[in-house]
Amino acid sequence: MSRRFLLLLALVLPTLPCHAQRFALGTNAVDWLSLGTLNAEASVAVAQKFSVHVGAELNPWTWNKSNPEKQFQCRQQSYWAGARWWPWHVYSGWWAGTDARWSEYNWGGIVRRETEEGDAWGAGLYGGYAIMISGSWNLDLGVGFWGGWKKYTTYACPKCGVIVEQGEKAFIVPDARIAIQWIF
Repeated sequence: MSRRFLLLLALVLPTLPCHAQRFALGTNAVDWLSLGTLNAEASVAVAQKFSVHVGAELNPWTWNKSNPEKQFQCRQQSYWAGARWWPWHVYSGWWAGTDARWSEYNWGGIVRRETEEGDAWGAGLYGGYAIMISGSWNLDLGVGFWGGWKKYTTYACPKCGVIVEQGEKAFIVPDARIAIQWIF
């Protein structure tokens, strides 16, 4: 190749448009370990340092349903939408985020026989770090909490239907993620 061609390439290539990876799909292993909670999150980069996210969790399973003395569950459906700020650039390194969330749940029989069901809505604050495994895959680690208001009913056991308590109150719960993400 001639020097003129190389010089022309060096001058022209930086001016050509380049499309960065703007979208991500992921799943959180911590939720899967919570009695098989199915989950997915999608996100899109809206600026160099900001991304928006939507996600859902679903756990329809009831364990030992045929034996009321040993029945337990962590059933839920949850949905959220939020945003993340990335100090360096989207999908790489440290991040801080927030979201708004709603959950319908029924869990119990795991540690105690009491079971609680209800609706919860609120907001979360999170922080974490995304490790680039390859050009298209990330390991996304994060911790935080979400809290808000819940309307609930507590039962004496998972199947008996004897109401122990019901009402509304504030709540706050920790949250963690070890997510694998496909970046495209």
